[in-house]
Amino acid sequence: MSANIDALKNAFAAADAGDAGPLVALYDDNMSWAGFTLEGTQTVYTKASFLEAFGVLAKLDASANEVLEATETPEGIVTATLRLYRKLGDKELDVQGVFTHRFVDGKVTAGSDVVPPEFEKFWAETGLSA
Repeated sequence: MSANIDALKNAFAAADAGDAGPLVALYDDNMSWAGFTLEGTQTVYTKASFLEAFGVLAKLDASANEVLEATETPEGIVTATLRLYRKLGDKELDVQGVFTHRFVDGKVTAGSDVVPPEFEKFWAETGLSA
């Protein structure tokens, strides 16, 4: 397994255990991320806005982002399938999403995600927003 994949898996595992430090450190300060909003639209995030949006997970009863599988190109692009688990009261989401990460010198400098429609449906039903 590559150092980049190991770093990605370890960062998400640490965040799930309550230590966001490795995940924050993994993302370059000038990172851009093309991803889905809680409403199901796509946007381009900066590192700050990405981490702010990620902070909504603290409002949930339970959440997890588990790297199920990952591959890396010779140029350092990691594609990962993540299990995205969210729970608030009786509302529960357990789906998979695909995430891409462009690594440069051990840091994610750009990335993207695609999630299924159940993702925004869950957030709409909870009434939570970032």
